[in-house]
Amino acid sequence: MKSFNLDSVDSEWLPSRCVECDQDTSFGSGRFVNRVPTDGGFLCVECAALCCDRCNDPINLDEDITPADVYGDERAEFEDGAYRVCEGCLNFKEFKRFNILN
Repeated sequence: MKSFNLDSVDSEWLPSRCVECDQDTSFGSGRFVNRVPTDGGFLCVECAALCCDRCNDPINLDEDITPADVYGDERAEFEDGAYRVCEGCLNFKEFKRFNILN
């Protein structure tokens, strides 16, 4: 197996800053593991967060809840028109169904 030595790599071609907020996402920065690739480089985890359709608070990666997560089918939206919500914004009925399916 061929080994790869990072010391010999010209780091100029490696994108190391978030394309939105310019935070360092390089190895050792504390943001390397959770960075999200984009066409122009990487996003840090904070910039990659999605907004809740009900409260507009940021939702961490992979923590958003959609109608498919609650109802188990391909509904286009919740009853109020929201599509992506945080767990705190689920109403009692939605929360109960979400916990049954997950």
